Amino acid sequence: MKPGIRISGGQWRGRKVHAPLGLEPTRPTPGVVREALFSILGPEILSGPFCDLYGGTGAVAFEAVSRGAPRAVVVERDAIALACVRRSIEEFKTDSIEVIQADAARFQRRAVFQVVFADPPFGAIPEGLLDRCLQLVRPGGWAVLQWPSDRPAQWPESVQVRKYGASQLILSRKPQDSTGEAA
Repeated sequence: MKPGIRISGGQWRGRKVHAPLGLEPTRPTPGVVREALFSILGPEILSGPFCDLYGGTGAVAFEAVSRGAPRAVVVERDAIALACVRRSIEEFKTDSIEVIQADAARFQRRAVFQVVFADPPFGAIPEGLLDRCLQLVRPGGWAVLQWPSDRPAQWPESVQVRKYGASQLILSRKPQDSTGEAA
């Protein structure tokens, strides 16, 4: 059996994405957290592109496309992790996943994503990450952080916090004004 991370739903359910041996330098998002993420977002992922910041193995991006996202972008700076993502893309025979080698904290693209998911190394979470993610999300879209449960933080009242063991999902929807544009 090849090492990897199993996709839990959608067209690729049961298939595995490649992961570096020993999972270093990545810390994959636990299956229960991925299941919760897509249960919460539901049909939102069908509405536009998905961005997986600090993508590691790309498992969350693969899960998004498997569940119906039209395309996904994996942003990761580690060459070993990216080699695994590219290998998985080849094996899955998909052109719906784009790979960008970059520092996720500095990644820029106009606000086109329906969902931006960020799972940074828990020991190096950049300041203002939620706001940074919201800049990448189009009006009405979602910014979602995987956050350590043992790291207290103050969030705006509109933010949803869901705890799953050692991790939390921090969910924030980018507002729209009456014309459908960002408020």
